[in-house]
Amino acid sequence: MQAPCYVRLGPVALGTIGREDRGVSTMAAVLARWKRDVAAVRERVDRAANPRERERWHALWLLARGWTAAAVAAALERDPHTIGAWLRAFAQDGPKTVAFAQTGGAPPR
Repeated sequence: MQAPCYVRLGPVALGTIGREDRGVSTMAAVLARWKRDVAAVRERVDRAANPRERERWHALWLLARGWTAAAVAAALERDPHTIGAWLRAFAQDGPKTVAFAQTGGAPPR
């Protein structure tokens, strides 16, 4: 049995999440809303266009597998709030929010 994911989403298009311990079922609902499953998220990890996008898909995949936001943050060496922000963005606006867009600086090589 997988450990539950303790990520509080707050009010999103799916409705208000009342308890943090419903994270795994909430993540399943988010994936279903955007017509994704755990396998599809894992595939996006492998096919990401760049390392930043890969990291975001990886975080979502780990959350979908039942990891806590704190565990994902520790594994990816990120702040838990960053992981939560990625999840909230994905829950609200879908896969397009995972994509990384160059906003300035030198073009990527």
